[in-house]
Amino acid sequence: MSRQARNQLKTNLFHIMVQGINKSYIFNDSIDIKYYIKLLYEFNSQHNIQIIAYCVMNNHTHILIKCEKINELSKYMKMVNVKFSRYYNKKHNRVGYVFRDRFKSQGIYSEKHMYNCIRYIYENPVKAGICKKPEEYPYSNYSINKKIDIYNNEDNWAFIDTEEDTNRCCEVMLKEILKKNNIDFVELKNNRDILYDIVKIMSKRYNYSLRKISEKLGIGRESIRKLNIK
Repeated sequence: MSRQARNQLKTNLFHIMVQGINKSYIFNDSIDIKYYIKLLYEFNSQHNIQIIAYCVMNNHTHILIKCEKINELSKYMKMVNVKFSRYYNKKHNRVGYVFRDRFKSQGIYSEKHMYNCIRYIYENPVKAGICKKPEEYPYSNYSINKKIDIYNNEDNWAFIDTEEDTNRCCEVMLKEILKKNNIDFVELKNNRDILYDIVKIMSKRYNYSLRKISEKLGIGRESIRKLNIK
């Protein structure tokens, strides 16, 4: 899936997602989890990174990060993941990649999305059935942010776990909007206002390329380009 270049994102807040290669349980050992968390804080000041929220699950990690220079974010995550990979391979007597990709990121563009992201991160272990409340999970910094009202906003489509979830979440979004406005895909082509809203969500929230949006909606690229999404 084509994604917007990180150096073009006009924000200093990022939802970072790191996943084990082949969805492996690379964080299945409490010692390994604690070591990864240690690395997050070992290098953050060096790259002027502020860690707002994090939650380390068995096969993936979510982190909400604030940074002023996007190139420092890439350097920071590379340093953390490379060092952990070396440690992990040596400890478990293995070779090869430890992480699925270097990392994935989603820009946060409003206060509403920030709170929604924090809530999403802390509720990961609850949704996985590991615990009943976010504060019961030991591998997040929920206790630091527990005074933040993370339940004051709702957004059904804002944050996703992995890339393969994108199409499914986007399809849900499309169906909901079409149903709400009582129109189908054929009628959508002639409804500029609703089409604009949908294309904006697909572009800004899911980082879909113009080609991907065109294919998904069955509408020519030029028609979508003329919407002048901002």
